[in-house]
Amino acid sequence: MKRVLPSALVPALALALALSLAGCGLDPAEQMERARASYAAHDFTRARLDLVSLLQEEPQNEAARKLLVRTLLAMGDGEGARQALERIAPGQRSADHAVLLGEAALLRERPDEALGLVDGARGSGAQWVRGMAHLLEGDPAKARSAFARGLEEGPEDARLLADFARLELKEGHVPEARGLVDRALKVDPASREALLADGQVATAQGDLLRALEAYSAALEAYPGNLAALTGKAAILGDLGRTEDMQAVLDAVPEGTGASPELVYLRARLAGAQGDWAKVRGILQSRSEVVRTRDEAAILYARALVELDQDEQARAALQPVLTRTPSNVAARRELARIQIAQKDFAGALATLEPLVAKSTASASDRRLYAEAAKGAGRGDAAQAAQRARAPSPQALAAQLAEADTAMKAGNWANASALYKSLLAVTDGTNPLFLNNLALAESRLGRRQEGVAFALRALESAPENASVMDTAGWLLVETESDHARGLRLLEAAAKKAPDNATIAGHLASARKGT
Repeated sequence: MKRVLPSALVPALALALALSLAGCGLDPAEQMERARASYAAHDFTRARLDLVSLLQEEPQNEAARKLLVRTLLAMGDGEGARQALERIAPGQRSADHAVLLGEAALLRERPDEALGLVDGARGSGAQWVRGMAHLLEGDPAKARSAFARGLEEGPEDARLLADFARLELKEGHVPEARGLVDRALKVDPASREALLADGQVATAQGDLLRALEAYSAALEAYPGNLAALTGKAAILGDLGRTEDMQAVLDAVPEGTGASPELVYLRARLAGAQGDWAKVRGILQSRSEVVRTRDEAAILYARALVELDQDEQARAALQPVLTRTPSNVAARRELARIQIAQKDFAGALATLEPLVAKSTASASDRRLYAEAAKGAGRGDAAQAAQRARAPSPQALAAQLAEADTAMKAGNWANASALYKSLLAVTDGTNPLFLNNLALAESRLGRRQEGVAFALRALESAPENASVMDTAGWLLVETESDHARGLRLLEAAAKKAPDNATIAGHLASARKGT
């Protein structure tokens, strides 16, 4: 008869086996050296195995125990780190012992304990613990003060700089966040927290290609890091690279807890693949994600609509608008459902805040016109006319927003805005097309950028800037180097003092 081990014993036995093999054939000094190398390579799982095995043989090896503490903290194991720290003899404790205990308390979500542990301690590390503890307590003002004091005491603390950047980002101070991240990367280009913060700030800035590079760098330096994996997957989704997004999510290590972000991303991927039943199944199995994340609730509602469950979709959206009445995406989705259910009065009320301004988008005006017609409103025809011809104020506001996004390098917003402008005009404006080509290329969608650049060239064949964009993208993408070079030469003749065109031409000539 085949014996089956109780499932609860399997992980314990696997760990015991791994520990028994970890030091096989190595003396303690060699094992310690290997642990140090694993730690330096950010292979924390391997380092932990060697260190635990070594300490079983040499329980008084304080160097191994200290490295184990830092390994466990890097792995997010606050309880294990606390136990290891308490076993270090008082005379052997490092100068930052209290800070390490505070970090372990933070990982166990005990901010009061963390604050008590660093009471009276000085230095950027202690201030970082205080700042993070205050954030856990929901007091960003105190966190800001602690972080600021920390930078006075230790201006080259990459982790503190990165977490201060996240606080600035959360409070909407994007330029300040970017400055702090850049400082953190200058201090330590390989800092995990700095790379992750760089990805977050770049995403907020709409520079998705930089965000992708930051998360990729974090994954290369810290293989399997969940924050980097989910960050990269989200950016790939934003870029429409569904297959790459799938590959990243498939690389999430087995046994990793299904964080809300991971649940949402898997549902989002299923939606991009058109598998709405899978979206519903994923989000129904984790209903707390739908209750607490607006974007998950909107995606869930969309899946329910696709599966002809409009009433349930409407119920899923209502809490979102109760929490955040200004959520435009939720209002649009709810209005579509209300129109489908012939609740035209409800749809009009839902859309009213969106169309009340002269700068309202054409898509919102079209939805409003549809609801007005269904409700039999006397001004339905007028509403339809306004939807067909956007107001000059709306176009001007959108153009100004697009121009600001271009100047700020917010390529994602710029792309969306110029696409919207093309949709409500005749689609031939060379400025819109040219800027959209640039934005798409900066987002890594270079072939799409070439297509828009060539459309701009059709509308303005003699414009030097348009010729430069088309020529450079043809060269850069290796679509048609000869034609690109001819365009750049013609652009340089028309604008001989333009440094950008001259640079592109010089680079193109080097490639011939």
